[in-house]
Amino acid sequence: MAPIDLAEHGGLERYAGQRQRYLKNAKRGRYLRSQPLRGERLKFPLDIAATVQAATLRTGGRAALPLTLHQDDLRQKIHRQQRKGLVVFAVDASDSMGEGTVARMRAAKGAILGLLKSAYQRRDQVALVVFRGDRAEVLLPPSTSILLARQCLRQLYIGGATPFADGLVKARQVIQSATQKDPGLEALLVILSDGEANVPLVSGHDVNKEIDILAVDIRKEKLKTVLIDSGTGHSANTFLAQLSFKLGAEYFQIRDLHAGRLLEILRG
Repeated sequence: MAPIDLAEHGGLERYAGQRQRYLKNAKRGRYLRSQPLRGERLKFPLDIAATVQAATLRTGGRAALPLTLHQDDLRQKIHRQQRKGLVVFAVDASDSMGEGTVARMRAAKGAILGLLKSAYQRRDQVALVVFRGDRAEVLLPPSTSILLARQCLRQLYIGGATPFADGLVKARQVIQSATQKDPGLEALLVILSDGEANVPLVSGHDVNKEIDILAVDIRKEKLKTVLIDSGTGHSANTFLAQLSFKLGAEYFQIRDLHAGRLLEILRG
């Protein structure tokens, strides 16, 4: 294989310059190892020390300056970077279930605050979308601020009809906006509802059909989803069980969960 003349290729500074470019997306990553350069282009930062060592070993430890490298001498650094996460809660805050709403709010608040306490360590974010009345509202945009989350949760009131479809739309928009800004973001949608849906996106339309269409789109996007049935009945809600299948979501009943268990599921 033909040797590489570093003088003709801009010297080690040229490869070091590429190092800065490729480290932009992994500058917080932990260095794992170096590996031989595979392919024609440098995909990871050049490991200069390992490259020089490889060239020296190839020449039996008698490498002379100026150093001439072969393609096989090149080593690139491999880093491991923890993926950032975003958990978006879409919470039914209507008054359709009475006591079930109280349990729903208690579980949601406990899980959100629990996630926020550990979010700063993993650079994760949490968002809260509430649907009640005639529309859904982004009560908490993606954030790691515990103080802000507490303020938003204190302001959360319960009442009105159930715009379930708009809740899905708003939650999906939050995730799409966040992942456009950070394509490497790993998002999770958590839906807490009793299965009531009585406010369509378009007046006069069948709200259940609207939800079905949204569910199919969300599944096509391969968005990880957890659906929590907040009803107080002992059997699964038929509508929510079917919706979880359409979403490709994990299905739980809130009577089997408490805030700590919900937090454990979401962290898992």
